[in-house]
Amino acid sequence: MRKSLTYLTLLPFSLVIAVPAAGAVQAVPLQGGNGQSVTQASSLRPALEAYRAKNYEEARRLAAPLVAMDDPDAQFLMAQLNEKGLGGPQDKPAARNLYVKSAMAGHPFAQYALGELAFKGDGVQQNYNRAAGWYAKAAESGHTLAMVRLGYLYSTGQGVPEDANRATELFEQAAEVGEPAAQYHLGLAYLTGTGKPHSYAQAANWFEKAAEQGDADSQYNLALILEAGLGIDSDPERAVYWLKQAAAQGLLPAYTSLGLLAYNGKGMPQSSKEAADWFQKAAEGGDAEGQFLYAVALAEGTGRPQDLARALNWAEKSVASSAGEPQEVVAERTGLRDQLEEMLIAQRTVRPQPRNQTYASQTPATETTVRAQSQETRVASVEPEKVEEPEEDEEDDKPKRRKLRD
Repeated sequence: MRKSLTYLTLLPFSLVIAVPAAGAVQAVPLQGGNGQSVTQASSLRPALEAYRAKNYEEARRLAAPLVAMDDPDAQFLMAQLNEKGLGGPQDKPAARNLYVKSAMAGHPFAQYALGELAFKGDGVQQNYNRAAGWYAKAAESGHTLAMVRLGYLYSTGQGVPEDANRATELFEQAAEVGEPAAQYHLGLAYLTGTGKPHSYAQAANWFEKAAEQGDADSQYNLALILEAGLGIDSDPERAVYWLKQAAAQGLLPAYTSLGLLAYNGKGMPQSSKEAADWFQKAAEGGDAEGQFLYAVALAEGTGRPQDLARALNWAEKSVASSAGEPQEVVAERTGLRDQLEEMLIAQRTVRPQPRNQTYASQTPATETTVRAQSQETRVASVEPEKVEEPEEDEEDDKPKRRKLRD
């Protein structure tokens, strides 16, 4: 099997609950423009504490008088409660009205929230131009996720002229102050050579910063760069560590990659059973590559008793899940499915199939892939780079495709 290089990008779309931590009320800009912002900071504290304690009805009760006084922080808090239906009925129109009032008073979190609504078309007509405008206002006040969102729009030309350099400026600005989503995107810029010079070492540096903060896609990308030794020293053991971190967060391609490393005994002891376990987890989670590799394991009796009927079932699911995949990937999965169908027909009409029947890939493993994510669908595409690999005497027919997230 060959390895494929796929780029995939994603940013969290859920609204960030921008309520400051205990003792940090001043972290939320208080810009009411009415001379009351300083005194109202302490007045809002009980409502914030009730919110953090998940006593949402009490948070509503305590925030209501401040909302009536046009306090932008209280308006933002009440908007969050209305939008999510916390402590009372969900009321998205009321939430939007409160976001607008707070945003017009200069509240960056409310500006970001309005950008999100326009970006997603949540309760309003989707409008990237309006989203960019609100993100820009929030970014001017230092809202790091707004910088990332705005950078994404510049990278795709949605709502603003496409400008890779401006996008990376925004990513870098937010990344420097520790925003993991920005660090991921900056790593992706170096990985793809978009707005930054292509550099695996720099990509790994920024992916690692985001990985340490728990970003699963950065953990995955960093692992594949470490495993392949792209621009840095190869370190399969560290690759396994980061893949397991990503897998713990449910990132399905990490399951598949761990299965491949277990199968080839790279970075961990060789274990066909553990490989099949990881392939099965990926397959059951709906990952098309995992379904394909689990089908191969069942067909060959690798880490599982040979079971051609179950192998065919997973091969069919893999083919059905292959929409949008490269033609050669679809052809390989289809080829396995068709071969398994022929083998089962032969079993039924001629004689039992020998248990050592194997599925041999017709495509040698010569490529490595790095996957990434960019916001709405974590989408990017670059030509895969060829990476020479050492010859493996008896391992040439083993599954070796890797999927790394961009």
